[in-house]
Amino acid sequence: MTARSIHYALRARRPEDHRVEVTATFTADAPLPEPFVVALPTWTPGSYLIREHARHVLSLSARAEGDAAGVIKVAKNAWAVAHGGAREVEVTYALYAHDLSVRTNHLDDSHAWLVGAATYMAPLDDPAWRAAPCAVTLEGRPASWRVATTLLADGGALRAESYDALVDAILEVGEHERHQFAVGGARYDLVVWGAELAPGWDSERAVGDITRALKVEHAMYGGPPAERYLIALHVAPGGRGGLEHRDGCALQASPETFDADDGWNDFIALVAHEHLHAWHVKRARPASLVQLDYQRENPTRLLWLFEGATSYYDWLVTRRAGVATVGEYLRHVAHEWRRLDDTPGRRALSLEAASFDAWTRLYRPDENTANAGVSYYLKGELVTLLLDLEIRARTAGARSFDDVMRLVWRRYGQSDEGVPEAGAEALIAEAVELDLSREVQAWTRGTDELPIAAALRRFAVMATPREGRGATLGARVRGDDGRAVVVAVYAGGPADRAGLAPGDEVIALDGRRVDEVTLGSRLRKQRSLLGRPVELLIARRERVRALTVTPEAPAREGFDLDPDRDATSEARALLRGWLGDEADAWWSRG
Repeated sequence: MTARSIHYALRARRPEDHRVEVTATFTADAPLPEPFVVALPTWTPGSYLIREHARHVLSLSARAEGDAAGVIKVAKNAWAVAHGGAREVEVTYALYAHDLSVRTNHLDDSHAWLVGAATYMAPLDDPAWRAAPCAVTLEGRPASWRVATTLLADGGALRAESYDALVDAILEVGEHERHQFAVGGARYDLVVWGAELAPGWDSERAVGDITRALKVEHAMYGGPPAERYLIALHVAPGGRGGLEHRDGCALQASPETFDADDGWNDFIALVAHEHLHAWHVKRARPASLVQLDYQRENPTRLLWLFEGATSYYDWLVTRRAGVATVGEYLRHVAHEWRRLDDTPGRRALSLEAASFDAWTRLYRPDENTANAGVSYYLKGELVTLLLDLEIRARTAGARSFDDVMRLVWRRYGQSDEGVPEAGAEALIAEAVELDLSREVQAWTRGTDELPIAAALRRFAVMATPREGRGATLGARVRGDDGRAVVVAVYAGGPADRAGLAPGDEVIALDGRRVDEVTLGSRLRKQRSLLGRPVELLIARRERVRALTVTPEAPAREGFDLDPDRDATSEARALLRGWLGDEADAWWSRG
């Protein structure tokens, strides 16, 4: 058997240029294939969009056993090296790195954030090279820069057992604060870059609340997912979101996140979400994501079960940990419900279809996205909520969706076998000993409204719709240098029927000039506009025209979730089982 190894030397000669230089050396004890083709992944695992990382390659050259070698680009992300039977090929390339996100590279004078899929070239179509051990060395970094990584430090190099493990690793090098703590026998590192931008950041509070959340997840699964786990947080204006790794997670948050309890709870929920993925995505996963194809889409209909279910548990974990109160948790549920209610596309695309179409829909929104689809995170969260409540109600609290999560882990978390595409119903039935196939099919393959109010009523929670105020055009408008510009038109609404289109500028309503502020204010305050045709003066591609629109009453503006004063003792017991003993105090005070 041919022995293979890969070594990557990383350099940033002038970090302010945002250029990372990489020399990848491929070595074998037998002649390499001729030509030797290396490629850069087109997407980052965990973020389901072809991102074309190769567009950031600035230059590329090659050498074979020390001599210059011919190289030619053979695909959008691949290069072929002609080496004449060499056993070692060296490929040197430069990458532009100035996209601060959890899935792309960022280099400046304070740090280097290097994402594996956007950094490391390899023969991606050759399983033997993907299984080869890899080493990374960092050359010439500033003395003040520290290394935070899930890679194994070994004699000046960072090592991974395979290329796949290297791509999944976290590598943050720079000026950051670091906090170490233990949970359940596992070591955790919290690394924070940009903390000085956030006056509300409190590292002691963060470690305490994160510890409480992680203990809940350990208890759910019977222990930690790994002996060491790295939480890498970037604080930056506009920052939001996270990305799971096998032994860590990458997070982003805006400085304002930590100024109020809602933002703080949302941050702890984000940590809980990505940490839960260590079991429920990185180890147990859909069958189509077991052997990743780094160059093409890897679609699955099960993202709702993995991302949606995890979205349900992230805030639930904060509640179980005592970080969020019962009232705060239920306000979160109401917020998510309203988001779904404000998405007309929930009636156009099923949850399974939304999962399968993630690659072409979720991460590529346009002005019609709200009409055409729905987020598998959002609807998946609420469907998991319904399934959890259904299981709890039918078993008098003896079972829950926790049992489903644990069965997925036991069966698929420590093997190379993934959850079959059609396996969700059987797994749920086996885990809780109930036939929920009718509910699963209706909620994941259908587009009817979800029975959230009825489900909550069984748990002593009353949902009261908030009536919309004033009138609506059925369009979303944003301000653009003082102009009211249409960015979305909701299918079947007044604006849609009148012929209004995204990109139109609204100049006047009912004979009176408007901008973004005054248009919204008039619609909210003037119920006299309801039900009668009025003139809408617009500009479209610099031509002014008049449309006739009939404003209508707006849809409900979400729901208030309050204690059901007529609830039975059984319903209140179910509520306690779901949200803890503090639910009694919430119900009594409410």
